[in-house]
Amino acid sequence: MREIGKVADIKDNTAIIKIQRRSSCGSCTACGMRKDQNEILLPVSNDLGAKLGDWVELELQSISILKASTIVYVIPLIALILGVIGGYAIAEQLSRDTELYGAIGGILLTILSFVGIRVMDPLFNTKGDYSPRMVSIINLSSKGEIEDGK
Repeated sequence: MREIGKVADIKDNTAIIKIQRRSSCGSCTACGMRKDQNEILLPVSNDLGAKLGDWVELELQSISILKASTIVYVIPLIALILGVIGGYAIAEQLSRDTELYGAIGGILLTILSFVGIRVMDPLFNTKGDYSPRMVSIINLSSKGEIEDGK
């Protein structure tokens, strides 16, 4: 996935990039932008030496998006299913209401999975795989159009 943004600020070796919401985004909030926001500020390593006001192209690898989606959606779903199954099994052993124990087990394990993901978040992103990276600085032509350049 590629996005174009403008360098709004530079701090040390980090560029703060302002990205505008596109019409294709609709009301999606995957990037962290709220529905009522039209832009977001993203800190990105300034490996290309972009200057304040430069337009830059950012890239986030598709495989990273798939991995992040798996972590955030599939792991809690598996936890929910295992919690329900575990709750049923425990309820049968104790001769209790299986549906209630299944629901409680599912909810508890799902909450624990989200807490675990939140705690492990810094470990998932140690290599920067889940952060956008600057791939090019874009030049504006005399007509005001964006031209690719480095």
